[in-house]
Amino acid sequence: MSSTYYDVIFAGGGASACVTAGRLADADPTLKILVLEAGSHSKDLYYHVQPGRFFSNILAQKPILSFHVGQGGKGTGERSHIVASGRAVGGGSSINFLMYTRPAASDFDDWESVHGNTGWGSKEIIPLLNKAETYQPNPTHPAHGSSGPIKISFASAGNNVGEEMISVGQALKDDRGSTDDINDFSSKSLNSWSMLIRYIDSITGRRSDAAHGYIYNKEHPNLVVQTNSKVLRVIFDGTRAVGVEYVDDTIGRARGAVEPISVRAARLVVLSSGAFGSPAILERSGVGSPEILEKNGVEQLVNLPGVGKNYMDHNAIFTSYLASENATTMDLVFRGNENEVQTLADQWTKEGKGLFANKDVDGIQD
Repeated sequence: MSSTYYDVIFAGGGASACVTAGRLADADPTLKILVLEAGSHSKDLYYHVQPGRFFSNILAQKPILSFHVGQGGKGTGERSHIVASGRAVGGGSSINFLMYTRPAASDFDDWESVHGNTGWGSKEIIPLLNKAETYQPNPTHPAHGSSGPIKISFASAGNNVGEEMISVGQALKDDRGSTDDINDFSSKSLNSWSMLIRYIDSITGRRSDAAHGYIYNKEHPNLVVQTNSKVLRVIFDGTRAVGVEYVDDTIGRARGAVEPISVRAARLVVLSSGAFGSPAILERSGVGSPEILEKNGVEQLVNLPGVGKNYMDHNAIFTSYLASENATTMDLVFRGNENEVQTLADQWTKEGKGLFANKDVDGIQD
């Protein structure tokens, strides 16, 4: 078992790691930083950067997603829920549906007032959200950012199905309002009809993700991003985290069990493997519920029953509709073969426009 030293190690190379590690590398060039990612690089790969590919990513044979299968139960009619998470540098931001959504400001205030997390209220969080983005429809909008690396835009071409959906919703007269921005944190934007905005650069037509916004956009001589490296556990000296163990996941997928590799952190270990990955790493490290650890033969280091519990998510239902002949949809992109979509791909490459610069239906009700 070999061992190498860094100042800071990130266990997981998803969105949070890209933002934090990239900014930290800029802020202190003397730090030696390592990001370990179980998946692969996503830099400039067409199936990551072309927004129109988002749906086919779910069905792709490429190992860019991890699928977590639940046990099911009475609440789900004994059906197992399957949750996909990103498995590439940039994590979910590199493969997701590109939907730009913000919570109500009161949700952040609840973090602070209800849950007792001082400094996590809307006054502190909203400026950080704005710092990360460039709101391209109106860069001077007071509720949005104007110079961040993450680009936010509306679709360059209209989606008549989405527009019709919104017009029908507005005609219902059911006390829902209408707004041009459901993400401005104001009360008027709640429960309103609006066009959906996306994590897409309106100039280039590219997906705007954490990997390209914070890692791939510049050279960081003090930052190493190591892919195909799945973190198994945190190494502790007493109760102090001093490193991690990981395996070469390429070899692991091909041959089964492999010898773990250890790497040491002189200053900090950061768990950044997402809602599924980080709790699993903690439990394999001996931090978690006694009954879970004992059941799996893990020696307990810290009694922390909340690890891995109370996960909440939203489920997606894909509903099919009959559409008129003049409907503009993403059907050709989703269902067509490569020969059929090549013209659209060429248009995106040359102009950054067309269906490949779009995503799914643009009309939503919040």
